Amino acid sequence: MKMTITGLVLAVASTNCFGADNSNLSVQIIDTFEKNFGITEGKRRNHTKGFCFEGTFNPVDPTIKRYSNSPLFKETSIAIGRLSHKGGNNSAPDNKPGEHGMGLLIRAKNGEEQRMAMNTLDFFPVATPEGFLLLNKAKSGDAQAKQMLTIKHPEILNFKAHMAKKTKNIELYENMHFNSINSFYLTNEQGKKTPVRWSFEPTSKTKLPQQVKASENFLFANIKANLQTGPVAWNMVVTIANPEDPINDASALWQGEHKTIIAARLDLQKVNSEANGKCDGINFDPLILTSGFEPSDDPILKARSPSYSVSFGRRLSEKANINK
Repeated sequence: MKMTITGLVLAVASTNCFGADNSNLSVQIIDTFEKNFGITEGKRRNHTKGFCFEGTFNPVDPTIKRYSNSPLFKETSIAIGRLSHKGGNNSAPDNKPGEHGMGLLIRAKNGEEQRMAMNTLDFFPVATPEGFLLLNKAKSGDAQAKQMLTIKHPEILNFKAHMAKKTKNIELYENMHFNSINSFYLTNEQGKKTPVRWSFEPTSKTKLPQQVKASENFLFANIKANLQTGPVAWNMVVTIANPEDPINDASALWQGEHKTIIAARLDLQKVNSEANGKCDGINFDPLILTSGFEPSDDPILKARSPSYSVSFGRRLSEKANINK
C-alpha cells in the first residue's frame, strides 16, 4: 500500500505542474479512451493487458557518464516493470500483430527513482496532446474529428505512410524494441545538457513457438519459460541528437547517422501476473527522473504525466470500492 500512496502523491504533483487547462485536456483524453475501449475496473485505461517483471539495470559503456551524472549509470539498480498490449482491451489476443509497451521503474542505490513509459512505435502519430485527443475522438467515430484531424495535424499522414510500410508480425516480448518516443536531456557534472532519445533493444533473438497461432495468451508463459533456459535482456541504446534534429516534436523521426551509446542493460530475473507482482501499484510517469536527466519541452511528454495521473486516480478509486 505504501507504494500505491506514494505513486498517487507523485501523480497528483505531476498534474499540478501543468495547470488546469492541461489537466482538463488529460481528463478528456482518458474519457475518450474509456469511450473507445470501455472500462475494466481497477485497470489501466491504456495498455490494460499486461504482466509484471523484476530485474536489474546494469551500466555498460562508461562513455555515458560524460553526458550524464545519473546514479543509474554508476552501479547496478533494481528494476520493476510491466510488459503490455497497447489499447484498453484486457483480453487483447497475443497471437495477432499489435503495438506493445514497457513501463519501467529503476531504483538506484541512493534512493533516486527513474520511471519510463516506452512502446514499440517508432514515433508518435501527432505532435500535440490536442492532436492526440482529436485522433482518439476520430477513432471513436466522431465524423468532425476525422475531418479536422489531417487538416490540423498533417503530420499524421507521415505516420500513416510509415506504418503502412512496416511488416506486421506476431512477436515475442523478448524480441521487441521499445522506444522512448519523446526526447530528454542528459546532464553531466558540469551542467552541460545533451538532447537524446533511447530505445531498449533485445540482446538476443528467441524463436517464435510453432503453437502461437492457436494460443491467444502465450506471451507470459513463453517469457517465463525462456527465463529458465537463458537470459532475457535488453540494451538501453541512447541516441544523441544531431544539431538539425527536432527535440520537442515526438511525431518527427530522427533521420541519418547518429552517435549511439549502449548505456546500460536491463536483465530480467522473474515475471509475475499483476495480482502477484509489484508493478500494479506503480504509475509509470516518464517525468519522474533521476539527477542527470531533464525533460524536453515536448508537449506530448508534458501531457503524459497528467494523463497518467487521471487514469491512475480512477483505478485506485475503483480498487478501493472493489475491496470494500
